[in-house]
Amino acid sequence: MRKATLASLAILLAVSVMACTPGASVKSGAAAGEALIKMLPKTATGVVALDIRRLMATDAVTKALQEPKNKAKLDEFIKMSGIDPAKDITYAGAGLIGVPTGSADGGAIISLTYDQAKLKALIKEKAPQAQEELYEGVTIYSKIDGDEAKQTTRAAFLDAGHIILGSEKGVKSIIDVSKKKAESLAKSAEMAPLLKRVDKSGIFWAAFAVPPELLQKGIQANAQLKALEGVTGLLLGFDDKTTGVTADIKAVGGTKEQNTNLAQVLNGFKAMGAMAAGQEPVVGEALNGIAITSGADYTDISLNISHELMDKIGQMVRAKAGQFMKPKKEAPPEEKK
Repeated sequence: MRKATLASLAILLAVSVMACTPGASVKSGAAAGEALIKMLPKTATGVVALDIRRLMATDAVTKALQEPKNKAKLDEFIKMSGIDPAKDITYAGAGLIGVPTGSADGGAIISLTYDQAKLKALIKEKAPQAQEELYEGVTIYSKIDGDEAKQTTRAAFLDAGHIILGSEKGVKSIIDVSKKKAESLAKSAEMAPLLKRVDKSGIFWAAFAVPPELLQKGIQANAQLKALEGVTGLLLGFDDKTTGVTADIKAVGGTKEQNTNLAQVLNGFKAMGAMAAGQEPVVGEALNGIAITSGADYTDISLNISHELMDKIGQMVRAKAGQFMKPKKEAPPEEKK
């Protein structure tokens, strides 16, 4: 019974994680991304952001939520929490603090419309073992994880329009910024140049600083990563437009020669993929939508695929998965001589 209640609370927290957000007002698009940056701590070395409002309005998500099983789960969540993700959650964002080696801290901010009293009562009902800590005037909840062995997640109601989730350090760092006790990520000399270059207008975007020492360790362990030498940052973007799906991956840093070499290596992989896709025309079509270019301080991989082609790819994947899942016929037993 206890596992069931914790599982229900986990659903609530999972949806909250999908909704990290920016400024105190209801924002979406690039403005929400800029507001998010001002709420995350200066110590963050990576950011991921998701425009929930736009994501929920896409055809793919709309169709998925109409499926009976998904609709039942969504209806149950709305009834339990009073939050309708399609209407009440606007934006989601999270900051990574430290090097991503498995022990890094992080915090996620949720911008949404919610009934704080209702959610507090829900925590007491679903996780009676939860503990409270008052930090800078904000109550932080701990011991709310579904996995009783870990219990590392913290949650806090920052204000009337934001919920925070993450590690203890991550949550407290975000509170410090909100209370003017610490500077925001906008003041980071390392991240600011990357954040200015990343396109924040799409459904999803991310920016990461690449520590030189971490990259060198990777190169020493795998010589094939030599082509990445000089990279100091990574920018990602994804959007769903009327013309189709677009994605972009940009490696920032290095010399013009290093970026030319990296682009050549990546184009080589693309060519190999095209040769291997001879029996799957749809894969070849997808590869044709990939363009790899380089400049003085960047290497860029851009993808443009129509919705029709996305549907074809989905059909191919489902067909392959169906073939893989089919039980193998047992060989007839050998006849006794």
